[in-house]
This record gives sequence, C-alpha cells and structure tokens, in this order.
Amino acid sequence: MAFKILIAIGAILLMVGVYAFIIEPRRLSEKHYLIRKNKERVLDISEASEMFELESEVQIAHISDLHFSRWFKPRRLKKTLRSLREAKPDMIVFTGDLIDDYKKWPVRQTKSLILALKQMQAPLGKVAVLGNHDYKSDGAGFVKEVLESAGFTVLINQELFGSNEEISLSVAGVADPSAKNAQYYYEATLAQWQLLLLHQPDYISQVKNLSMYDLVLSGHSHGGQIRLPKYYPKTDGAKTFTDSLYLPKEETLLSVNTGIGTTHLPLRFGVPPEVIYYHLSSKTEAFPEYVNPFDFKALIKEEKAKKAANKMTAKDTLLPVPTAKKAHSKANEDKIVDMSLFRRRYHQKTKKRTGS
Repeated sequence: MAFKILIAIGAILLMVGVYAFIIEPRRLSEKHYLIRKNKERVLDISEASEMFELESEVQIAHISDLHFSRWFKPRRLKKTLRSLREAKPDMIVFTGDLIDDYKKWPVRQTKSLILALKQMQAPLGKVAVLGNHDYKSDGAGFVKEVLESAGFTVLINQELFGSNEEISLSVAGVADPSAKNAQYYYEATLAQWQLLLLHQPDYISQVKNLSMYDLVLSGHSHGGQIRLPKYYPKTDGAKTFTDSLYLPKEETLLSVNTGIGTTHLPLRFGVPPEVIYYHLSSKTEAFPEYVNPFDFKALIKEEKAKKAANKMTAKDTLLPVPTAKKAHSKANEDKIVDMSLFRRRYHQKTKKRTGS
C-alpha cells in the first residue's frame, strides 16, 4: 500500500514537473486594461478589447524579462509576435532583462534574436530600458546594441516625446540600479500622458515627483515565477510590488509585468508569461462602479451584434464591466485586483445564491 502511495506521489510530481518545465512557460497570457486620466478604477477589457476602440486613443504593448539563454531561444517569441501582430499596438515598451547572462550567451543566436525583435512593429516606435541581468557580466553594451539594431530606442536616464493625431506621450527611462547611475528625476513636459519605465518596481520609492507620471511600467519580479499555496518567492527590488496593478499615488498607476522568460530555473508554475496592453483614454471622469449582477458573455454577444449593425456609438463603448478595486492585503493596500479573480469570485457567489 505504501509503495503504491509513493508511486502515486511520484507520478503527480512528474506531471507537475512536466507542466512547469514544458507547458506553462509556453503559455501566453494577454491582458488588456482601459485606463482613463482618472485612475480610481481601471477596466479589465481582456475578453472584449475590440469593443473599446472608440474610447481608446492609443494602445501601448508592454513586454518584459525575456531572459534569452540556452533554455530560451529566439524562436520562443512566436506567440508573443503573433499577439503583437493581432493587437497592432501604437507603441511597444520593453522593461528590461533581454538576456539572462552575457557570459553564458550563445553568440550564434545573436542574429536570430535581432531578426525576431525586428518583427515587433509599432507606428509610434519601440522603447526599452535595461534590466539588472542585462548588466550582468558587463553585457549592457551588447544588449543595447542588439536592441538598437532591432529598432528599439534604449533609454538610459533619458526621455523622449512622441505623438499622433490624437495623443501625445512623454516616456522617461531609468537606468537599472545595478548600473549605479540611475536618475529618478525628470522635468514634466506638455505631453498629455507621462510614462516612466523602471525595471525594478520597488525603486519607485526613489522617484520624488512620482505624481507627475500617469503610468509607471516595470518588470523584474516574474511574479515569483513559481507559486504554490505556501510558497511564493519574492525578488529583491520587487518585494513590495510583485505583479498586476497598483495605485501608489492618486494620479499614478504602477504596472508590474511578470515577464515572458525564466531565470535560475527554466520553470513557471502559477505565473504564465504575459503581454499587457494599455488602452489610454484622455477622458477625465472616473469609470462608474457597477454593482448589479451581469452576464459578461451575454454582454459581449450583444455588443458584437451592435458593432456588426454599425450602430455602436461612443456612448455604447462604456460597458458595465466589473471595475478594479483596491485589495486590502497586508502586503500592500494599493494593489488593484485582477479582474479574472473578481469574475471568479462573482460566479462563486452566484452559485451559492442559487444553491447550485
């Protein structure tokens, strides 16, 4: 009997290992957030992002922590590239850690890496900052050259301005603290949206004029990379802000991307790779809070029918989608709850009420 139990435990561990090593690192989660100038609430529109095209004035794609290595080769970008082609963002932002360790980098992969990164296209350009792993083994110069060869503008304590017919953006990029020359202060510009790129999110505390920024984008944490019920590792530089969205200031939204690649161990469990899309709207009023029960799938079907009949108006685009709320956790009370969790809780409550 004990032998059979050991065999069962071994089989379970083997399946978990296969999943963590082969399956989850190859999954790709896409998140879409609709953000207004009033950031009291953020709408998760991941299940129906195309319905909000009339309100969204610019779409920014955010990728992070690719960690290319002997375990993670450029061909593994296929799903990410497909997502970017389908979403057609106006700007692509990369928040650091292109390679895992320059000393161990397989040089023959460099050309393939540049070609893969070149396939990322956006009319307002591609912007990047370097992460702590990019500086590892004196690799910063190599990483910067690769990114620039692929069409990225690399910001090392620099800022740039971009605009189209609808919106203007100012983007500042902080050198990673591992470079020991990080600059955290930049003058405000006349751009409608002020963005800050910062690889390690906990260093947001060093930004004295934080309220100036609408959106701070970061990575580094990997969301722990492996999450078990009683095991959730945290990384120096991302122990306070670990994943998802936060509101450290009333005017400032912080987004921590859990990345695409892996480090230390080529495993992911409970934290699939992700690409985040931010749909920015210059409307100043906050999203209303919807409290009545709703049928999300029915709502999607209804709105698609409206769009097909060419009856959708700007008023129709503001849907009664559940709004993000602050999570009251001991770790950080500024965190905004992921809408997938909200929907799961909502359906559980519905089942309890109906007795099913």
